[in-house]
Order: sequence, then structure tokens, then C-alpha cells
Amino acid sequence: MDSFFVETRRGRTYVQTQGTGVPLVFIHGALLNTGLWTRQIETFSDLFECVAYDLRGHGRTGASNLRRYTVGTFADDLAEMLDALELRRPILCGLSMGGMIAQSFAAKYPERVRALVLCDTGVSTCHYLTDRILNQAIGLVTPTATLLGVPEFRRFTHLINQCFGDHSWTAQTEKSANFVCDALAMVSPPEVAKIVTAIRKFDGSALYRPKIPALILNGESDHPFILRHAKILQRAYAGADYRIIPKASHLANLDNPETFDLMLLEFLSELASKRAREFAVMAWLSSTLAKGRSLIKSFTSRREPTVLQSVD
Repeated sequence: MDSFFVETRRGRTYVQTQGTGVPLVFIHGALLNTGLWTRQIETFSDLFECVAYDLRGHGRTGASNLRRYTVGTFADDLAEMLDALELRRPILCGLSMGGMIAQSFAAKYPERVRALVLCDTGVSTCHYLTDRILNQAIGLVTPTATLLGVPEFRRFTHLINQCFGDHSWTAQTEKSANFVCDALAMVSPPEVAKIVTAIRKFDGSALYRPKIPALILNGESDHPFILRHAKILQRAYAGADYRIIPKASHLANLDNPETFDLMLLEFLSELASKRAREFAVMAWLSSTLAKGRSLIKSFTSRREPTVLQSVD
């Protein structure tokens, strides 16, 4: 796996790549990093050019001087990174906030997306009344990340989650929970506040939804507030495939990587088959038209000219 920094006019981004072929770009969730996708990069790099990167404010990419972030900020960062790497029409696979970024990118740059894989994500953080209540509650404790530190912020958010249900939905296995703790330790308190605020302000209800292939995945034990957004996403992307991953929570690809990878592979295989069928149809049409033009040309050249005799 190659690891390096990409410099763009929007800043420096830490990137990991492996494999060749159609680009498959993985976008991690809030307060996480590229480590979320290590297994998927290894699994799919034999078939695709796999790319994962640390979002602005996260992991090795680190903090930026922007005073506030939005999901649109991260989508524009993605556009710059793809340009720098000369990646054309990738398949975007985003989890949680990564899924929000993928939706926003596809809405703004529809011609640049081959397909979407949206994992454990939603269309908005204020779609339902309960969404808005939870959103406001998280907003009240967000300043504690900067004032009291990230551990206190986590403690407060866990208390809030318990009011709305068991907070264990975030990670079901010890490996997932440890990864979250390690990733969060790499994010500075001011960045935590900016990142959380970007999620709280996200409302993709009015986003343009291009007609592209889409797969929607959810861990079966994800938070009910997130699970109910799956039907909205299915309606938003006509013909989208929806799958539930058993024995998995919010970080479904970590909790049950075998099933996650299998479902993703099935979707990508169908996508490749459909593309092959489209190429076959186009090749047949092109060949048929070429033969037709050849026959017309041949018929025209063989016709003897008509001689008109004058009548005295």
C-alpha cells in the first residue's frame, strides 16, 4: 500500500492507495480516519484502484485554518484530491459522514461519479422531530470538546445517546470500539467541535440525486434514527439496492467485514456486468451501423446511371 500526502490549493491531504483499475474511493466517518478501510483496501485492490484518505481535521491530514466546516467543504476537498490524483469517475463508498460527503459530491459533480455506496448514513440530521431534538442536545455539549477536552465531550454525548437509546450502536465489537478511541485521539478538540458542527448542519433533503447506481448498507443494530433514513435514500436514488448487515452496528465494515465485503463485491460485480452489457450493445450497434453504411455505399456505387434520351 502506498501512503503519501497530496498538496492542493485547499491544503494537504493524507492518502493511501493500492491496486489498479476503476477507482474505488473510500470516505471515512466523522472523527475517524483511513484505518476504517484497511481491510476493504486489501480485499478489493486486486480488482480496483482503491483510495482512502484522511478528511480535513482528521488523522494524519490534521487541522486546518478554516474557522468552520460544512459537509460541502469536505465534498470540495474530495474534488480537489481527485483532480490531483487524476482519478476519473470513481465509485464512492462513504460511511456515516462519509456517506453525506458522497451524496453532496454526487449532487454537485454528478458527471464525475460512477456509482455510490452509502453505509450507515442519512439524508439529514434534522429530517424528523427527534433528529432535531438530538441535534440540539449535541449542539449544547459541542463546546465542551474545546473547553473541557475530548474525553468530557465523549462522556456527555454518551449520556445523551443513552437518553435516546443504548449508545452501544456505535461499535459492536472490541476491535471497532478500540479503533474509534484511537482515531478520536488523533483529532484536536477545536477540530472535533468544527467536525461535529458540520454534521449537525447537514441537510441533504433538497440535494440533486443523479440517476446512478447506488447501494445502501446498514448494520442491523445501527441506531434507529439512522436506520429509518434508508427508505428515504432508496426513494432518492431510483433503483438503489438496499442490504442489511447482520451482527453489525454503525461501523458495519468493522463489526462484520466478511458480510460487508461480500455485499459490496456483489454490487460491484453487477455494476461491472451491466457495464459489460452496455459495451456489448454499443459495440453491436456500432458494428450494425457500420455494416449498414457499407451496404448503402456498395449499393449506390453499383447502380448504373440512368440515361435520359431526349425526344425530338
